[in-house]
Amino acid sequence: MKTLGRTVFFVYGLLFITSLNSAPLDAGMAAAFTSARAVGRLQDERLVECSGMDASLSAPGMLWAVNDGGHGPFLYALASDGRNLGRVQVRGARNRDWEALDTFLWQGRPMILIADFGDNKEQHSTHTLYIVPEPVLKGDVFEASAAVEVAWRILFRYPDGGHDAEGVAVDTAGGEVLVLTKRDAPPLLFSLPLDPPPGETPVTARKVAEIDEIPPPSAADLTKKFGAFSSQPTALDLSADRRRALVLTYKHAYLFRRESGASWGDAFRDVPQQIPLPTENKALRQREAICFAPDDRAIFVTSEGKGAGIFRLDAR
Repeated sequence: MKTLGRTVFFVYGLLFITSLNSAPLDAGMAAAFTSARAVGRLQDERLVECSGMDASLSAPGMLWAVNDGGHGPFLYALASDGRNLGRVQVRGARNRDWEALDTFLWQGRPMILIADFGDNKEQHSTHTLYIVPEPVLKGDVFEASAAVEVAWRILFRYPDGGHDAEGVAVDTAGGEVLVLTKRDAPPLLFSLPLDPPPGETPVTARKVAEIDEIPPPSAADLTKKFGAFSSQPTALDLSADRRRALVLTYKHAYLFRRESGASWGDAFRDVPQQIPLPTENKALRQREAICFAPDDRAIFVTSEGKGAGIFRLDAR
């Protein structure tokens, strides 16, 4: 994301006033994770606009990340402390505006979904999700020539016009991809089939929910530069058991829980747990990537920017 956006200021002001009468965040879950602690920084100097990150499902302790648009179709491999493990070219793909990725198991094989759906001006009629097999790390780092082919792609459109999105997650049990928009007030959750019929006809996303339980900017936020955008969602991830959804904003993260038998629409209508993040830390100045560890016992979060910090929160 190259600019923080153009969400109308007074909308958030109205949301702030309305929130004074809304239900409080779930304080009973407030201690589910430790405070965020710095564990390293992004050491690959090419990874300067990290817009998405998720944990590898084939190499313990490794993370995958992508750059924002304009940086080429590459997956960046890094250790959980940010050490550079090389990058892998995605053949058959282009990076118009990559804003998220998600790792998942498909028919027993680790896969990566890359979401090319950033649309700051909401001007594109269709968007593309690329699905690739997770590259296998055979040595200490990936070779400079490392590449992976696109397994399949999902071309999609929204049912109601343009949207800008930065959150994506795969629910293999439901056979769906969840897309969370950013600039809408409130943000919108859409669903797409993970394995649509073959062909070039765009799939129309299905609206699942309006996410109106994320607190709007506070009065203090609104006094800061870009503070009006502090509640915009910039990333989404699901826990391994697909019972929790983690949403990152420019300020804090929020954990939504899905009860047995409930839909994701139901889960996102409930009040989430707030997961506080450092608010005045230059190493985490434009947070746009978050993920669970594969065992759900930790959360990793990072930011755009050269040498951005990686922070870890452990489950209690």
